[in-house]
Amino acid sequence: MRRMLVVLVLLVGCAGLVYGADPSVEFFSPQGEVRNVRQVNVRFSEQMVPFGDPRIVEPFEIACPEKGKGRWADGKNWVFDFERDLPAGVVCEFTLKSDLKTLSGVSVGGNRKFTFTTGGPAIRRSNPYEGGGGSIDEEQVFILALDAEAKESTVLERAFCSVDGIAEKIGVRIIKGSDREELLKAQGKKGETYDDIIKRLLAKRRR
Repeated sequence: MRRMLVVLVLLVGCAGLVYGADPSVEFFSPQGEVRNVRQVNVRFSEQMVPFGDPRIVEPFEIACPEKGKGRWADGKNWVFDFERDLPAGVVCEFTLKSDLKTLSGVSVGGNRKFTFTTGGPAIRRSNPYEGGGGSIDEEQVFILALDAEAKESTVLERAFCSVDGIAEKIGVRIIKGSDREELLKAQGKKGETYDDIIKRLLAKRRR
């Protein structure tokens, strides 16, 4: 009997610890570096608003260059919908308001700041395309379509080519001016093809 009483006392003590915890955000998504963001989802550990209550309770201070609107899906779940799919290079920070309280009037504690970024520009398509076969010239010209604008200095600093059997990284340069315009105009047009222009540019560079 004494052993059973000890167990009951321990259980009651644990329950007291659980129920004494501050209400907090128990789920926030997305976080870290993510792509194709259109919505933020948040779940609180306790009821925040009466379900179906038309009052607007905005739980976060939002620092983000993209526009959107928040709404309560139910008493615990809050959603923020962006007006569009976020492009690359976006950083958003959501900070709980200092005076935020639950429906029962208890201040919300725990982690108060949540951040995500859509990362740097990514390659959507390339010409020549990856896995397309064929030979690559040692001075090959590539046209890369990115999902966001890239800084020229960053590209020159970090972009490189690698070749099987060669340990060192091969640097790149960016084509500008009339050569660039000529290459872009040749995409999807009849007449002189992209490959023809590439061969001509390579020949000119080797003179």
